[in-house]
Amino acid sequence: QHLIFEPDGAMLQLPPNLLIADQAGVDRYLARTADPKVDEFDFRGIEWLGRQRDISTAVSARAFRDIRRAAASRAARPYLGFGENAPPRGPAAEQTAVRGLLGESPGCGWPVGHWAKPISDAELLTARKAAGAAGSDIVTGAGFSDSAIKSRGDLSHYRILHFATHGLVTAPRPECPARPALMTSFAGGDSDGLLSFAEIYDLHLDADLVILSACDTAGKASLAASREAGLRGGGEFALDGLVRAFVGAGGRSVIASHWPVPDDYDATNRLISGLFDSPPGTATATALRLAEGKLMAAPETSHPYYWAGFAIIGDGAAPVVPKS
Repeated sequence: QHLIFEPDGAMLQLPPNLLIADQAGVDRYLARTADPKVDEFDFRGIEWLGRQRDISTAVSARAFRDIRRAAASRAARPYLGFGENAPPRGPAAEQTAVRGLLGESPGCGWPVGHWAKPISDAELLTARKAAGAAGSDIVTGAGFSDSAIKSRGDLSHYRILHFATHGLVTAPRPECPARPALMTSFAGGDSDGLLSFAEIYDLHLDADLVILSACDTAGKASLAASREAGLRGGGEFALDGLVRAFVGAGGRSVIASHWPVPDDYDATNRLISGLFDSPPGTATATALRLAEGKLMAAPETSHPYYWAGFAIIGDGAAPVVPKS
């Protein structure tokens, strides 16, 4: 029932939940779509591996063993969500945005337009309510800045951390180094509107689960980014970019995305909020599978693009919300 998957090679970029588990469903799909009037993007009836199997992704056998042996979080508060960054305003913020993380590398900053389309806080509101509003909180707008997050002394007080924002894991240009970061609002001083790999690694967390509902957060870290965080290597491990940073900061398991998450049909909000729909004590991998199953069953979201992108890195047998 529970598949623990340590990917290598091409499988680093392919979520195992969208592997085909039965040929009969494919044959029925091909027969059905022989009619040009039939919607070829309706994949209901395909027996995906993720339909019946809980799946955890492990970066190594040792890492999986260590996570499974680790004690549960001692955090007293259930949930803290961040998202819906405030777009940069004024010439100072725009200059900083264009400079981005790589102030010493001309042409390697991110265009200011990247900050102009924040992800809605809808899924944060849904998740906070489901996780238990008492003791939970969400931070959006101007309060969601890189400076504010780094200065917080209470991040270890929350069992679940949730970031609903854009992830920048590739380089802005082919000749630039990749330095993974999460997009935030801008603040004064040295704020650059980005929570970088090294900055994440330096956070102090005590989280059972970190949710990165953002663009391609399962990408790799460059050697330069890893060295900035005080690590010897980088870029050679499965899913080792932002995921590795959050695990190093104290996150036991991370939900990250293999590709930019879709806005169509409210699919990502339905998927993430579905994590919290299962009864307390339900394994994280089971809750994600059930949420994915609802999208598989709807014709408009049955294509794997809408439901297959999220992976649990760590031990999916741990519950989203523990039994009281």
